[in-house]
Amino acid sequence: AKKIQMKIDGVKDLTFEELSNSTSNFSDSALIGQGGYGKVYRGILADGTGAAVKRTQQGSLQGSEEFFTEIELLSRLHHRNLVSLVGYCDEDNEQMLVYEYMPNGNLRDHLSAQAKEALSFPMRLRIALGSSRGILYLHTEADPPIYHRDIKSSNILLDSKFVAKVADFGLSRLAPLPAMEGVAPGHVSTVVKGTPVSITFYILASTSCA
Repeated sequence: AKKIQMKIDGVKDLTFEELSNSTSNFSDSALIGQGGYGKVYRGILADGTGAAVKRTQQGSLQGSEEFFTEIELLSRLHHRNLVSLVGYCDEDNEQMLVYEYMPNGNLRDHLSAQAKEALSFPMRLRIALGSSRGILYLHTEADPPIYHRDIKSSNILLDSKFVAKVADFGLSRLAPLPAMEGVAPGHVSTVVKGTPVSITFYILASTSCA
């Protein structure tokens, strides 16, 4: 039985069977990534659309929180430098998010010593600018503003034309709204989130991290 009921324009409510079929029953050959949240599979939806299916690890409370956070945030964020949410699945003990497929993978792999071909300087600059535009949109144009809190090269995905798209909003949180007359300012988290090696020194040294 489905756990959540929501109608979101442009986001498909997919069944477990549909996603299982699209990934050849979540075969190892379709696996393109994994982490503490679960695994990501490449899939082909019924309409022929390529997709990345993020299957949350069963029984993971953290995974459940990230699942609902990403649906809430991604469903209302639209920018060419942010990865797009295509659909979701919530059946029994299965929670999955379905994103547009990024054929050129993530930036970390292209920057590693094992990369097949080094990125040219103009391409690196274009990727840096695209990533910055996506983050700027989150901070200044999203309503309310959003802090990603886990920006790193593996969360910068590249489409077929190497356009950079910021991904993985599992650790995001809404920024506090400015204080208004008679209204207390929103809560700001003081707990550092994200990947420690990716968090800049001045944030770690700060007494407050949103």
